[in-house]
Amino acid sequence: MNIRRLAIAAGFLLTTAVASAGTLKTPGHAPFWTTPAVPGYGAIHVWPHESATLPGNRQYHAIFYIPQAIANKTRPDPELGRVARMLNIFKAEGVPASHLHFVVVFDGGAIPAALSNPAYKTRFGRLNPNARLIAALLRRGVHLDVCGVALAGWKFHPSSLWPHIGVTPTGPSTLILYENQGYALIPF
Repeated sequence: MNIRRLAIAAGFLLTTAVASAGTLKTPGHAPFWTTPAVPGYGAIHVWPHESATLPGNRQYHAIFYIPQAIANKTRPDPELGRVARMLNIFKAEGVPASHLHFVVVFDGGAIPAALSNPAYKTRFGRLNPNARLIAALLRRGVHLDVCGVALAGWKFHPSSLWPHIGVTPTGPSTLILYENQGYALIPF
Protein backbone atom coordinates (compact mmCIF):
# COMPACT_ATOMS: atom_id res chain seq x y z
CA MET A 1 0.00 0.00 0.00
CA ASN A 2 1.51 3.35 -0.97
CA ILE A 3 1.82 6.20 1.51
CA ARG A 4 -1.02 8.25 -0.03
CA ARG A 5 -3.45 5.33 0.20
CA LEU A 6 -2.30 4.62 3.75
CA ALA A 7 -2.91 8.25 4.72
CA ILE A 8 -6.35 8.21 3.12
CA ALA A 9 -7.20 4.95 4.89
CA ALA A 10 -5.98 6.33 8.23
CA GLY A 11 -7.99 9.51 7.73
CA PHE A 12 -11.08 7.50 6.87
CA LEU A 13 -10.68 5.27 9.92
CA LEU A 14 -10.17 8.30 12.12
CA THR A 15 -13.20 10.03 10.62
CA THR A 16 -15.24 6.88 11.16
CA ALA A 17 -14.09 6.67 14.78
CA VAL A 18 -14.97 10.31 15.38
CA ALA A 19 -18.35 9.87 13.69
CA SER A 20 -19.20 7.03 16.02
CA ALA A 21 -17.61 8.46 19.16
CA GLY A 22 -18.25 12.20 18.71
CA THR A 23 -14.70 13.20 19.63
CA LEU A 24 -11.70 11.25 20.78
CA LYS A 25 -10.21 12.34 24.11
CA THR A 26 -6.92 11.73 25.77
CA PRO A 27 -7.30 10.88 29.47
CA GLY A 28 -7.80 14.02 31.54
CA HIS A 29 -7.57 16.40 28.58
CA ALA A 30 -9.78 18.24 26.12
CA PRO A 31 -10.78 16.39 22.94
CA PHE A 32 -7.75 15.53 20.84
CA TRP A 33 -9.65 15.02 17.57
CA THR A 34 -12.47 17.42 16.77
CA THR A 35 -14.87 18.18 13.95
CA PRO A 36 -15.97 21.76 14.70
CA ALA A 37 -17.51 22.69 11.33
CA VAL A 38 -18.71 19.36 9.93
CA PRO A 39 -19.65 17.14 12.90
CA GLY A 40 -18.46 13.57 12.49
CA TYR A 41 -16.38 14.13 9.34
CA GLY A 42 -12.84 15.29 8.60
CA ALA A 43 -11.41 15.05 12.11
CA ILE A 44 -8.58 17.45 12.94
CA HIS A 45 -6.17 18.16 15.75
CA VAL A 46 -4.73 21.65 16.12
CA TRP A 47 -1.34 21.72 17.76
CA PRO A 48 -0.41 24.63 20.01
CA HIS A 49 2.17 26.97 18.51
CA GLU A 50 1.72 25.85 14.91
CA SER A 51 4.12 27.64 12.57
CA ALA A 52 1.43 28.83 10.15
CA THR A 53 -2.02 30.13 10.96
CA LEU A 54 -4.90 31.20 8.77
CA PRO A 55 -5.80 34.89 9.14
CA GLY A 56 -9.52 35.27 9.75
CA ASN A 57 -9.82 38.50 7.79
CA ARG A 58 -9.01 36.97 4.36
CA GLN A 59 -11.23 35.35 1.74
CA TYR A 60 -10.24 31.79 0.81
CA HIS A 61 -11.09 30.27 -2.57
CA ALA A 62 -10.42 26.60 -3.31
CA ILE A 63 -11.61 24.05 -5.84
CA PHE A 64 -11.38 20.37 -4.91
CA TYR A 65 -11.12 17.95 -7.83
CA ILE A 66 -12.29 14.38 -7.15
CA PRO A 67 -11.91 12.18 -10.26
CA GLN A 68 -11.29 8.69 -8.89
CA ALA A 69 -13.68 6.01 -7.73
CA ILE A 70 -13.35 4.52 -4.29
CA ALA A 71 -13.06 0.79 -3.75
CA ASN A 72 -15.56 0.53 -0.90
CA LYS A 73 -18.92 1.85 -2.09
CA THR A 74 -20.47 1.25 1.36
CA ARG A 75 -18.58 4.12 3.06
CA PRO A 76 -18.32 7.86 2.42
CA ASP A 77 -15.73 8.93 -0.12
CA PRO A 78 -12.57 9.78 1.86
CA GLU A 79 -11.86 12.67 -0.52
CA LEU A 80 -15.13 14.31 0.53
CA GLY A 81 -13.94 13.78 4.10
CA ARG A 82 -10.86 15.81 3.21
CA VAL A 83 -13.09 18.69 2.11
CA ALA A 84 -14.80 18.47 5.51
CA ARG A 85 -11.35 18.45 7.12
CA MET A 86 -10.51 21.76 5.39
CA LEU A 87 -13.73 23.30 6.70
CA ASN A 88 -12.88 22.04 10.19
CA ILE A 89 -9.35 23.46 10.02
CA PHE A 90 -10.51 26.89 8.90
CA LYS A 91 -13.22 26.94 11.60
CA ALA A 92 -10.69 25.94 14.28
CA GLU A 93 -8.45 28.78 13.09
CA GLY A 94 -11.29 31.26 13.53
CA VAL A 95 -12.00 31.93 9.86
CA PRO A 96 -15.68 32.83 9.38
CA ALA A 97 -17.66 30.49 7.11
CA SER A 98 -18.57 33.53 4.98
CA HIS A 99 -14.86 33.83 4.05
CA LEU A 100 -14.70 30.31 2.61
CA HIS A 101 -15.52 29.78 -1.04
CA PHE A 102 -15.12 26.06 -1.69
CA VAL A 103 -16.12 24.18 -4.84
CA VAL A 104 -16.02 20.40 -5.33
CA VAL A 105 -15.93 18.89 -8.81
CA PHE A 106 -16.75 15.19 -9.19
CA ASP A 107 -15.42 13.60 -12.36
CA GLY A 108 -14.81 10.16 -13.82
CA GLY A 109 -15.16 7.34 -11.33
CA ALA A 110 -16.29 9.68 -8.54
CA ILE A 111 -19.64 10.48 -10.22
CA PRO A 112 -21.62 7.90 -8.14
CA ALA A 113 -20.72 9.77 -4.94
CA ALA A 114 -22.93 12.66 -6.13
CA LEU A 115 -26.04 10.55 -6.80
CA SER A 116 -29.32 10.92 -4.94
CA ASN A 117 -30.29 8.09 -2.63
CA PRO A 118 -32.88 6.64 -5.06
CA ALA A 119 -30.46 6.69 -8.03
CA TYR A 120 -27.65 5.20 -5.95
CA LYS A 121 -29.93 2.46 -4.62
CA THR A 122 -31.14 1.59 -8.13
CA ARG A 123 -27.56 1.22 -9.41
CA PHE A 124 -25.74 -0.15 -6.35
CA GLY A 125 -28.49 -1.71 -4.21
CA ARG A 126 -28.05 0.55 -1.17
CA LEU A 127 -28.44 4.18 -0.13
CA ASN A 128 -25.64 6.59 -1.00
CA PRO A 129 -23.12 6.47 1.88
CA ASN A 130 -22.10 10.04 0.98
CA ALA A 131 -25.59 11.49 1.52
CA ARG A 132 -25.08 12.82 5.06
CA LEU A 133 -21.65 14.23 4.26
CA ILE A 134 -22.87 15.91 1.06
CA ALA A 135 -25.79 17.44 2.98
CA ALA A 136 -23.37 18.73 5.64
CA LEU A 137 -21.06 20.24 3.01
CA LEU A 138 -23.98 21.95 1.29
CA ARG A 139 -25.14 23.37 4.66
CA ARG A 140 -21.63 24.82 5.11
CA GLY A 141 -21.88 26.60 1.74
CA VAL A 142 -19.71 24.28 -0.35
CA HIS A 143 -20.69 24.35 -4.03
CA LEU A 144 -20.78 20.89 -5.66
CA ASP A 145 -20.62 20.14 -9.39
CA VAL A 146 -20.22 17.08 -11.58
CA CYS A 147 -18.60 16.73 -14.98
CA GLY A 148 -21.42 16.50 -17.54
CA VAL A 149 -19.38 14.27 -19.86
CA ALA A 150 -18.65 11.80 -17.05
CA LEU A 151 -22.28 11.91 -15.92
CA ALA A 152 -23.34 10.90 -19.44
CA GLY A 153 -20.61 8.26 -19.56
CA TRP A 154 -22.10 6.66 -16.45
CA LYS A 155 -25.51 6.84 -18.21
CA PHE A 156 -27.03 9.05 -15.52
CA HIS A 157 -29.28 12.05 -16.04
CA PRO A 158 -28.85 15.30 -14.05
CA SER A 159 -32.09 14.39 -12.23
CA SER A 160 -30.17 11.43 -10.72
CA LEU A 161 -27.96 13.78 -8.71
CA TRP A 162 -28.27 14.78 -5.09
CA PRO A 163 -30.35 18.00 -4.91
CA HIS A 164 -28.34 21.23 -5.36
CA ILE A 165 -25.45 19.56 -7.21
CA GLY A 166 -24.78 21.24 -10.53
CA VAL A 167 -23.63 19.90 -13.89
CA THR A 168 -20.75 21.52 -15.76
CA PRO A 169 -19.62 20.87 -19.35
CA THR A 170 -16.49 19.02 -18.20
CA GLY A 171 -14.45 18.67 -15.04
CA PRO A 172 -11.24 20.09 -16.57
CA SER A 173 -13.02 23.11 -18.09
CA THR A 174 -14.52 23.84 -14.66
CA LEU A 175 -11.06 23.71 -13.11
CA ILE A 176 -9.77 26.16 -15.71
CA LEU A 177 -12.71 28.49 -15.09
CA TYR A 178 -12.23 28.60 -11.32
CA GLU A 179 -8.43 28.69 -11.41
CA ASN A 180 -8.66 31.71 -13.73
CA GLN A 181 -10.79 33.34 -11.01
CA GLY A 182 -8.06 32.80 -8.42
CA TYR A 183 -9.25 29.55 -6.83
CA ALA A 184 -6.52 27.26 -5.50
CA LEU A 185 -6.70 23.78 -7.01
CA ILE A 186 -6.74 20.98 -4.44
CA PRO A 187 -6.35 17.75 -6.44
CA PHE A 188 -6.94 14.37 -4.83
